[in-house]
Amino acid sequence: MEALQDSAGGGPLPADPGEGARHAALDVVEDTAASMCRSEQRVCWALARGIDPAMEPAAYSLLCAVRLAGSCRVTDLAATLGMSASAVSGHVAALRRLGLVERGAPLDDERSHPVRLTPEGLRRIDEARADRRRHFRRQLEGWRRTDVVDLVGLLARFNAAYLGGADGPST
Repeated sequence: MEALQDSAGGGPLPADPGEGARHAALDVVEDTAASMCRSEQRVCWALARGIDPAMEPAAYSLLCAVRLAGSCRVTDLAATLGMSASAVSGHVAALRRLGLVERGAPLDDERSHPVRLTPEGLRRIDEARADRRRHFRRQLEGWRRTDVVDLVGLLARFNAAYLGGADGPST
C-alpha cells in the first residue's frame, strides 16, 4: 500500500496498517470526497448556466434525473435528489417556463401529474451531458485502462457504502 498524501499539507501519511494510520487515511478520503462534491457543484453550475443563464444547479440535476427516469412524479424526484417536494416543484415550475419539462396526465389521482422532458429539454440535456462526457474523457485521457476500471469499482463501492449512511453525519 502506497503512502497517501495528507490534503492538509502535512506530507505523506504512514502506510502501516495501524489504527492511527487508518484513521488518518480515512480523514484524507473524507477531505477528498468533500473536494469532489465541491467540484461537482461547480460543474453542475456551469452545465446549468450553459442550458440557461438563470438556471440553478439543482434544476440541472433535476433534468438529469428526469432524463434517466423518464416520466416521474415530483415526490419520486424529491426522493431521488434528496430534496423537498416543494423545492422540486419550484424547479419544475421554472423548467416549465423555460420549455424544458412538461406535466403529463395524472397517474393515480389528480395530484400525481408526472414530469417529463419536452423535446427541447431532451435535446438540451443530452447536449450538456455529451459535453460533460467529452470533458471527462479528456481529463482521464492519460490514464491506463486498468486504472479506470479500478476507479469505477472503487467509486461504486464507495458510493454504496456512503449512500448506506445517507442520513449524513450525526451532529
